[in-house]
Order: sequence, then C-alpha cells, then structure tokens
Amino acid sequence: MNRIKNFINLLKTIFNSRILRTILGALIFFVGLFGYIFYIAEPAVKTFGDGVWWALVTVTTVGYGDITPLTTLGRLVAGALMFLGLGLIATVTALVSANFIRNYVDSHTNDDVLAKLAELELEIEKLKELEEDELDKLDEIESEIDDLKNRIQ
Repeated sequence: MNRIKNFINLLKTIFNSRILRTILGALIFFVGLFGYIFYIAEPAVKTFGDGVWWALVTVTTVGYGDITPLTTLGRLVAGALMFLGLGLIATVTALVSANFIRNYVDSHTNDDVLAKLAELELEIEKLKELEEDELDKLDEIESEIDDLKNRIQ
C-alpha cells in the first residue's frame, strides 16, 4: 500500500510541472489541428475522428497504416506532423525523465549514500579501536622481548 502511495505522489510531482502541462496541451492541440487538416485534405477520411486518430498514430510514431495520406497536401501535412511529433514527444519524455530523476532518484540515492556513509564511519571507528588494541599488544610484546634480551645478556 505504501508503494502505491509513493507512486501516486511521484506521478503528482512529475505532472505538476507547468512546462510539462504546456507541452502536453500543445501536443493535444496539434493532434486536433492536424487531424482536422488531414480530414479536410484527404477525401478517403470520412470523419473528423478518423483524422484525429491518424494524427495521434502519426505523432506517436506508431503508424498502424490503417489510414494513409494519398494526396500531396495530405503527405505534406503528414510530414509536418511527423517532425513536430518527434520534437514534442521527445520533449515530453525528457521532462518526465528529468522530473522523475530530480524527485525520486536523487532523494533515494542521497538516503542510500548517507546510510552507507554512516556504516563506513562505524567501521572506521571499529578499525581505530582494533588498531589501538593491536598497538597496545605490540607494546607489551616489545616489552617482553626487551625483558628476555636483558635476561639473556
């Protein structure tokens, strides 16, 4: 349940971007506009809905092939929408990725790094204690060696 809440909060954060909403609005506008132009330009397209469907399939680069431009004007509209769609879809993808990284990955990475840093600090303290104990033992051994040397001489 907690993961679902985190995911929903992440989606809210990502789509709370004014720039992203503007780009998505422009994408919807251009799909409608080019769908209408295609509906007017192509005699084989019988409804506005078919024109919008064609524009959506074209702008997302899916290209089912169920509706294709036959006239020169239709092909020009298609070409313009293809280039426009590549830019808009790439922009949406980049914005979503950037927001995701900024709001999710960075915070989780920072938490992981801080936890690992705390573990390493504890490990260093343990090593320092071990080093002091080892140095004390070496001092004792050195004293015993000196005592043995003195006895032998």
